[in-house]
Amino acid sequence: MGPSGLDLRPTGDRLKESLFSIFGSQVISAVVLDVFAGTGAIGIEALSRGARQAVFIESATSACRLIRRNAELCGIATGYRIVQEDVFKALRFLGREGFKANIVFFDPPYDFEPYGDLLDITFTRCLAAQTARVVIEHHRKANIPESGTGFRRSRIIRQGDHCLSFYEEDRIQKSEVRSQNPHRI
Repeated sequence: MGPSGLDLRPTGDRLKESLFSIFGSQVISAVVLDVFAGTGAIGIEALSRGARQAVFIESATSACRLIRRNAELCGIATGYRIVQEDVFKALRFLGREGFKANIVFFDPPYDFEPYGDLLDITFTRCLAAQTARVVIEHHRKANIPESGTGFRRSRIIRQGDHCLSFYEEDRIQKSEVRSQNPHRI
């Protein structure tokens, strides 16, 4: 089901197909974190392609109901969890749990600005497994960081005004930060 009266912007079909084409077989048995989940389309698609688990972060009650309904409509009864909370609180909570994801997908509203903070908490709080794929969907004019503490952008795909930026751990920079401050978590 799509949004009805909700302020949601689901990932377009072409962009979603590009995303899963790039992931390929990496989705199989993966743990997927779908942040700003909206309709849950990315996490549900990942589950339908063999992901082991999907965790959805969404703050809107109506969108969380929609995610549950969409999972039911797709015949998905288990293997997912919905965290209804502000994105930064949810990410810190998952970090304290020791949560690790193989695929992290952010689809914030296009007027969202603290992209660097999202990436920082994802990489420094160890929410992403060491070989994780971290992706942000954004408008082509958004101020997206090239790199930051322990991460760097490795790829960008543009389709019209919509973009997917792929990030990976910058192990060299991360080891330098750790050696300067070994207690930072």
